[in-house]
Amino acid sequence: MTQIKPRKQRTTFTTEQKLDYAKLMVNENYTNKQIIEISGAGPTAVIRWKKQYLAELNGQAPTSGKAMTLEQQEIQSLKKQLWRAKRDNRNPKKGNSLVRYGQSVTNMITKLNKAHQEYSIQELCKLLKLPRSSYYYQAKVNNKPMSDTIKSIIQSMKQISIETGHTYGKRRLKHHLNAKGHQIGIYAVASLMKKINIRAIRPKKRHYYPNSGTLHRTADNLLNRNFNQQQSNTHWVGDITYIKTYQGWSYLASVLDLASRQVVGWSLSKQPNAQLAQDAIDNAIARYQPNTSNLMFHSDQGTQYSSKAFIDYCSKNNITQSMSRRGNCWDNAVMERFFRSLKTERLNYQSFANHYEVVQNVESYIYFYNYKRIHSAIGYLTPAQKMAEFEKVA
Repeated sequence: MTQIKPRKQRTTFTTEQKLDYAKLMVNENYTNKQIIEISGAGPTAVIRWKKQYLAELNGQAPTSGKAMTLEQQEIQSLKKQLWRAKRDNRNPKKGNSLVRYGQSVTNMITKLNKAHQEYSIQELCKLLKLPRSSYYYQAKVNNKPMSDTIKSIIQSMKQISIETGHTYGKRRLKHHLNAKGHQIGIYAVASLMKKINIRAIRPKKRHYYPNSGTLHRTADNLLNRNFNQQQSNTHWVGDITYIKTYQGWSYLASVLDLASRQVVGWSLSKQPNAQLAQDAIDNAIARYQPNTSNLMFHSDQGTQYSSKAFIDYCSKNNITQSMSRRGNCWDNAVMERFFRSLKTERLNYQSFANHYEVVQNVESYIYFYNYKRIHSAIGYLTPAQKMAEFEKVA
């Protein structure tokens, strides 16, 4: 009797994943064979991703399916809204689509005219029910020459945005500009950010991973959200997070000093176990050599921190343990905020081929976080500057 082989389950790839793999081939010189091995996709799909990415870089829109690059995705969105406008003109009760969808009609006409030369400004104005005089007036306002002061501020904004990896929103950008001598308010900063299309990177949806280890015993919440400490290296907080690579998961354990908000220790591993948590604290102790008998370490109730091995480690080093209440992330909010910044400002918009690339990027970001990035909680200083203040007093 002939045995029928079960049909192989088809793997679905998101647009972001396709773009990541295409970038590896085009920008990092990965071969088709390497991408097939990493992704598990078929050769036809891999070739198609690379071909589509190269075509979009040359300004060619895909004939079907979703575009990969942001530029082509925007053009697809404009086409869709133009179609809605045509439909709504046939049915006046529906109103103006572009206005309903929160778009500036003047800006949309300019973009559509550039993307689709077959439509003239006059035709688009008629289609979208906008008087040509209004369009040309607004276009003239948009093209009005800027003062030298505004030009200087915009140049500084672009420079700061690049130096900080496009991580600053209007508040931190405003304080950074003020520190450079530019007298500008938060609303003016927000307006200029919109004008020159500067946006802070936003977080992705959170992914949960299984804990590793066995729960042994939990500690009381001794910290009790007292995050504003007045002496460095007396209260540390820690946690473990995950980072995806094409070869599996990497896990990062970090230790942060509450008084200065500086990342004082960290460790990366392919296994989220108690040893990883210990290695991060060992790293911090080696760097700053605190009096551990006067040191409190706060974490969540994860199995790494509540395991017998970690409890014995803290006891051996005379470290007082404190733990968040179960299911209450706010009890360790400072550490959670650091991981959010790490992911939204560096990791979420990059792809990593292996564990080594993660190590390089995490090390680079922690240096940036400690020595370059200003923090509102410590008076818009960098953690290194705040730590230096405490060391002077000591």
